[in-house]
Amino acid sequence: MNAAVTRDDLLSQLTEGVRRLTTSEAWLEWMRMQSRFYRYSLGNTLLIAWQRPDASLVAGYRRWLELGRQVRQGETGIRILAPCRYRSARHGDSDDYGADLVETVRSFRVAVVFALEQTDGEPLPELPIARVLGDDPAGCFDTLCDQARELGYQVALDSFDSPSKCGETNFATRTVTIRHDLSPAHRVKTMFHELAHIALEHGGCAFGARSVAELEAESVAWICCDAVGIVSDGYSFAYVASWAGGGDAAIAGIRDSAQRIQRVSKRLIERLADGESGAPQDAARAG
Repeated sequence: MNAAVTRDDLLSQLTEGVRRLTTSEAWLEWMRMQSRFYRYSLGNTLLIAWQRPDASLVAGYRRWLELGRQVRQGETGIRILAPCRYRSARHGDSDDYGADLVETVRSFRVAVVFALEQTDGEPLPELPIARVLGDDPAGCFDTLCDQARELGYQVALDSFDSPSKCGETNFATRTVTIRHDLSPAHRVKTMFHELAHIALEHGGCAFGARSVAELEAESVAWICCDAVGIVSDGYSFAYVASWAGGGDAAIAGIRDSAQRIQRVSKRLIERLADGESGAPQDAARAG
């Protein structure tokens, strides 16, 4: 990394890249699809995480049909609590014709939703994310694998069912899995991402907290890639934006996590140079 370029400068570049991306037509189309999924309370995100830890998107049976997908026969639904909403006139306006109505929640009922992973059918629109191309002339990947092993994690190259998934850290089995058909440069980027999950102790993230974990890990990966001369803008900007919600939400997320992102990226870059290691904390799973 150029000594004149600080990590604050790099975070500014990341923020601006995300800002530009989230004004594009491709982004807007992707967001239109995302808006068709429900947003869940903290309690429901915990219920989802407890019943289906691998859930990426969840929706009701009919909503999946609207999206061209069918819940597979025999799948067990995820039970959440849905508010029962009632509309009534504002207090004191009951005699006024056309008075403003207010919506109140008087009770909750059990509702059933299903995860994307429980459905088959039309592929959902995805935000175009360009793979990272290029070589690994400095041999960073092997060095990063050594770091993972020093931290007590085994590294394996394998395939994933999802074509968009590049890596995964399983905190329970202490295993890092990297997609086998990535370019050498993309393998390096993915190892930075997974090592960031470990260093930031992201294991066991609840359904709703995973967006922060992915924003932080990919921001760290982008900064570290810049330090070793790998350009991952096309992938990292879209990845960060897609998990954080894009636009102002993504920018606010980067700012909120800035100190953690900077701390861990500095540590990984220094370890890449001198081979130092540290100890992670056990937990459950991150991707």
